[in-house]
Amino acid sequence: MRFPVRPVVALALLSSLAAAACDPGTEGEGGANVNDRTNTQDGEKLLTGAMTVSADGRWALMQRNQTSVLVDLLEKKPYQLAAQVDRILFSKDGKTGYVVLANRGGVQALDLATQVVKWSTNPAFLLTDGALLAKLTEDEGHLVLGDLGRVFVLDTAKGRIEASVPTNTTPTYVANEPGRNKMLIVGSVKWDVPGAEHLPRTTITELSFSGTGGAPAASSVDIPNCEAPIVVVPGATRAFLSPTFCEEGKSTNPNGPWTNPDPVSVIDLGDKMSFVRNLPGFGPVAYPGDVSRLVAFLDMKRIDESLFDDRSQIPSVSAGRYHLMTIDPVSLKFQLAPIGNQLPRFAMTRDGKALLVDTSVETIRAEVDAKIHLGADGLRTSVSAFGTTGDSFLGRFDLQTQKFQPISGPKASLDRFVQTADGASVFTLSLSADGLGGTLSRIDTAQNANVAIGTSLRDIGILPDGKTLLLRVRKPAISKVSGGTTSWYRAESYGFSIDGITIDSSIEWVDTTPFSTGPDCAQETHDCQ
Repeated sequence: MRFPVRPVVALALLSSLAAAACDPGTEGEGGANVNDRTNTQDGEKLLTGAMTVSADGRWALMQRNQTSVLVDLLEKKPYQLAAQVDRILFSKDGKTGYVVLANRGGVQALDLATQVVKWSTNPAFLLTDGALLAKLTEDEGHLVLGDLGRVFVLDTAKGRIEASVPTNTTPTYVANEPGRNKMLIVGSVKWDVPGAEHLPRTTITELSFSGTGGAPAASSVDIPNCEAPIVVVPGATRAFLSPTFCEEGKSTNPNGPWTNPDPVSVIDLGDKMSFVRNLPGFGPVAYPGDVSRLVAFLDMKRIDESLFDDRSQIPSVSAGRYHLMTIDPVSLKFQLAPIGNQLPRFAMTRDGKALLVDTSVETIRAEVDAKIHLGADGLRTSVSAFGTTGDSFLGRFDLQTQKFQPISGPKASLDRFVQTADGASVFTLSLSADGLGGTLSRIDTAQNANVAIGTSLRDIGILPDGKTLLLRVRKPAISKVSGGTTSWYRAESYGFSIDGITIDSSIEWVDTTPFSTGPDCAQETHDCQ
């Protein structure tokens, strides 16, 4: 199972897992956790072992190392696609999948029910293997694809390329502005800006789409920060952006001109987009979308005191290195709560009232080659978060009371997880030692307890009802003999479950093409188990 790993920690993680058959993709750093699979991840790059579920719950795309499998979850039928898919975006009505094909295969609009290609086009991507990002506009009239220094804008009705919009630098992140049919494109940081005292500068490009079609209007603004995921608040009045690391190839020089390497940037989205200010702290910013708070973090070793309007808020050095920030997106006032000298990973609960805290993997932010602390079992062997030590690797931080409560039970980590709609359970996969997937646990949020289920999965998802789990279960390869030759075929199943223990029904898939021939399956143990 291969899931995304941020570049800054890739070397440390790979060295720790060199014997693994494939990369499990732990988000090996502190800060906001991107591994929450509760909502659909349309447009993300699909790595081996990952799956994405459509927002209506009808379809899922299962990525293999050489093939892509489209699964009709309603009819319980898998369809092996003719070409491998890098990215897929599902239409809201569940009828069309807009796919970016692997190996520069172009872009297609796929009729999901019949797998018939409605249209196909092949944008001339510059020196890349395909789109760097993909996003549908809110009205689904356009598909935006990232390329080096620009984005392509495609008409989704016929696949025409209506515009190639310069973005100053390579686009890295994208977000829609709710209710405005506008889109924000985050570029890449530039450091050599004349007259800027070597400050970082990242260009944010806003695309405005009219209801009559055609090329979008484009405007841009520079912010003094590095690229990072961008969060737009409901009503699209503001956007927030904050990286976890913003360094020019080395640790920050305390005597240099750039004193705060990763602040929280605030952008107004009125009639004309404008940069407001930087707040102290670092990100990524976490925001549940329906409450009046954002979450970021503060590092006392890399603090810029000039960003504090109220200097009495500057924490004492004795309060510990890391602090959690809760920010009011309107007034921009914030609260700080000390969380100790190690930075865990955090994930916002579905109701936005608390944070799930995962101390199993932690980053030393003072070093540019961030380190991951892993023990022989794949987890850190000691914990120090929120002033606690011991075997509690998980916890819950109440954003109202600013109190932390450990979660009891067996060790687990938020390497891939979903949250039920009622907030009663969090089902999470913890990295397995062999790198072939994860083992399933359930966090009982009412009891603050983790229960080990132990099922080995490649990935986990949840349907829109908020209670039905989709479990991707790996199976042993299937052997078939023809003409005295044994051929081996990859196989897996997709199970539906409420409790993560009992699979109520499942969909079986067997590859149509053998991956190995011979008397045994020893050549590719990763797919033979």
